[in-house]
Amino acid sequence: MKQHIVDVLSIPFINTTKDQLVKDMNQRISRNEKTFVVTANPEIVEYANAHQEYKDILMNADYIVPDGIGIIMASKLMKQPLIERITGFDLLHDLLKLADQHAYRVYFLGAEQNVIEKAAGILQRDYPNMTLAGYHHGYISVDDAELAASIAAVKPDIIITALGFPRQEEWVTLHNPLFEKGLFMGVGGSFDVIAGKVNRAPAIWQKLNLEWMYRLIQQPSRWKRMLVLPKFALKVLSKRK
Repeated sequence: MKQHIVDVLSIPFINTTKDQLVKDMNQRISRNEKTFVVTANPEIVEYANAHQEYKDILMNADYIVPDGIGIIMASKLMKQPLIERITGFDLLHDLLKLADQHAYRVYFLGAEQNVIEKAAGILQRDYPNMTLAGYHHGYISVDDAELAASIAAVKPDIIITALGFPRQEEWVTLHNPLFEKGLFMGVGGSFDVIAGKVNRAPAIWQKLNLEWMYRLIQQPSRWKRMLVLPKFALKVLSKRK
């Protein structure tokens, strides 16, 4: 089936529901098809448009998912509304549900050593039929081929990278050829949330699409990163139809 795509500032987002996307991903995993998933927000779009090498990486992804209310709002302003927001955190748990159902082999890469250890333990408890192929902290060199080869050797079906952008996508692109199969997805700081180092926004904040503000309150050091949002909004407004 042909994918439906919506371009937001030249980045092609998949226009589908989370449920349908998860079904598609499950089919690809079951067929041992390599799959590269990027969960993108306005910050990633802005970075990609300012860094051609990173943009080239995104353009080679199988799915670019609208993670961020700013992407949804932008699509509406451009009169090409995306069906729904699909957060990387929620998509991660849906993938792990698949792993639990089908005993898929999963590898976790990212975060601090104590965080990834705790997160891996929690996820193994919550998804007991998932096969935990291994995990490793994220304080690595992106071009560490030896580590990548050791991960490929355990033949994971799902590889979750939490190195933060652009590193997590760079890692996937650089080392993908070492793998026979696998769905690769970057999830930013999700392991920090799972391990309890950082709290996810309460449901009411999520419903009001204010998760970004909740994170900013928790981590004031992120304020510089938030400066990209007005820039993104102005570009969208200049291109609205």
